[in-house]
Amino acid sequence: MSIRSILVSELFLRPNKFLYRIFRPTPKTIRSIIHPLSSIASFLTSPIQRVTSEKDEFDGVPGVIYHPIKTRDFRRVIVYLHGGGYCWGSSKNTHRIGLSNFARITKISIYCIEYRLAPEHPYPAALEDVQKAWNDITRRFPESEIILAGDSAGGGLSLALMMRIRDNGAKMPDASVLFSPWTDLTCSFDSYNTRASSEPMFPRVAPEDHARYYVPEKIDKSIPEISPVNGSFRGLPRLLILVGNREILLDDSRQACDKASKDGVDVRLDIWPKMFHDWWLFGFLIPESEKCLREVARWICLSNLDSL
Repeated sequence: MSIRSILVSELFLRPNKFLYRIFRPTPKTIRSIIHPLSSIASFLTSPIQRVTSEKDEFDGVPGVIYHPIKTRDFRRVIVYLHGGGYCWGSSKNTHRIGLSNFARITKISIYCIEYRLAPEHPYPAALEDVQKAWNDITRRFPESEIILAGDSAGGGLSLALMMRIRDNGAKMPDASVLFSPWTDLTCSFDSYNTRASSEPMFPRVAPEDHARYYVPEKIDKSIPEISPVNGSFRGLPRLLILVGNREILLDDSRQACDKASKDGVDVRLDIWPKMFHDWWLFGFLIPESEKCLREVARWICLSNLDSL
């Protein structure tokens, strides 16, 4: 673990975890604080991001596209679902630095979907939005290799989307990258307790709060469209799952990997020592971010496209 990642973890993230535990802020409050601060950070670092961005709509669903400056080869594209507990987060601000690095390192354009957020728009709004956007993007690139990626809630949403479009007979991704996916919204795995102190980003109660905002009271949180770890992984594309070993969501990744493997999916699980939730989003601030994304880029390139 680098000195810089220790500083980010202990001087930036852990105080926010402490404040969340005390004040239990609503999603609206979180957005009002984090989104503007993230926008400022993105603006200040834009000269070194080496990507261009543009707004777009995918069948009426808003989105952002990040293009690497040096190449624009549409034989391969990434569709991205951001995290934020289904309640906050945006490809335009909270994830901009990380996604810019992702596009730069992979040399692939990233199509980011801005799905509706809870509690104003609870389940199934997010899943409906990403399904509409996915269908539109795949129509635009019928001959391209398409990778579906997402982090945290966006990772779980990616799995739920793949299960839904598989069942509907729609075009599937060629591969999927899941960063610290939230796959069990009942929050019942052991790591929610065993990693509660080591996870610097958020306290044990935060996932429970966000699950309550996202899932209407009368709906069972364990159904596969909400907790995809409980669904069938059969027929899903090859998966890369990345998670830090300090994370509350560690077992969400482990259990998803086990289920995918049992269902015959080509799956790889990378557990990063001493890393916290979504460490890769911190871009140039920590060297582990760059290292992680280079590993992802190498994995993405292990496809038939690169052997042509």
